[in-house]
Amino acid sequence: MLEEATNSIERDFKLLIAEDGSNSTGIVDELKWKYANIVYIQHNERLGRGKALREAWSVVQGDMYVYVDVDLATDLTKHEAYRNLITLQGQFDLVTGSRYIQGSATNRPRLRRVASVTYNCLVRLLFQSGVHDHQCGFKSFSHRLVNCLAVKGRSDSWFWDTEVIVIATRMGFRVKEIPIDWEEKKGQRTPLKRLFRDMWLHGTGLITLLYRVYFGDLRRNLS
Repeated sequence: MLEEATNSIERDFKLLIAEDGSNSTGIVDELKWKYANIVYIQHNERLGRGKALREAWSVVQGDMYVYVDVDLATDLTKHEAYRNLITLQGQFDLVTGSRYIQGSATNRPRLRRVASVTYNCLVRLLFQSGVHDHQCGFKSFSHRLVNCLAVKGRSDSWFWDTEVIVIATRMGFRVKEIPIDWEEKKGQRTPLKRLFRDMWLHGTGLITLLYRVYFGDLRRNLS
C-alpha cells in the first residue's frame, strides 16, 4: 500500500523497512521480488524506535525522510494526509500528523485519549512547542533536520516522537501539523498496566528533556 501511495506522488524513492525486535524476512523477501526499491534492516534484539530509526536513516541518504507506523493507524487517503506529508516538505522541516487539531478524526479508547490529550497539553506548556500532538507516528523530515537529530537525538524509546518535535521547535526548524484520520489498532480497551508503563516512560523522558532544554546542551544551542 505504501509503495503504490508513494509512487503516485513521487517516483524517485526508496521504501525503508526497519524491523525492530522481530523477523519478517520471508515476507520482505517476497516484496523485494515485486519492488526493487525496498531496503530492509532487521534486528532480533529490540533497539527502540529512536535508535532503530537513527540507524536506518544513516544507511539511506535522501532529500527527505518519511516515517509511518507499520500498523497504518493513519488513513493515508483522508485529508490527502500522505500527499501532504510529502509535498509540504518543500516548505517545512518537520511535517507531523495530528489527531487533535481541527479537521482530524480520532478513534481510540476514552481513557487513552484523555491521557494523551493531557500529556500533550503538558508538553506544549513546558516547552512552548505550539504543537498539539507530540506522539503521532506519521511524520516527514528534511535532510537538514535528520542530520541534526542524528547528533541531538537521545531517546531510544517511544518518547522519541516527543523529543524530535521539541528539538525541532526549540532549535528554530519549521514545523507543520496536518489533520489526519487515525484509528487505534491495539484494540478498544487499554490495559492499565500498559497505560502506567507508558506514563512512566514518557514521564522520565520529560524530566530528561526538561534538563537538556533549560540547563543542558539544547539550552546552549539557544544562547
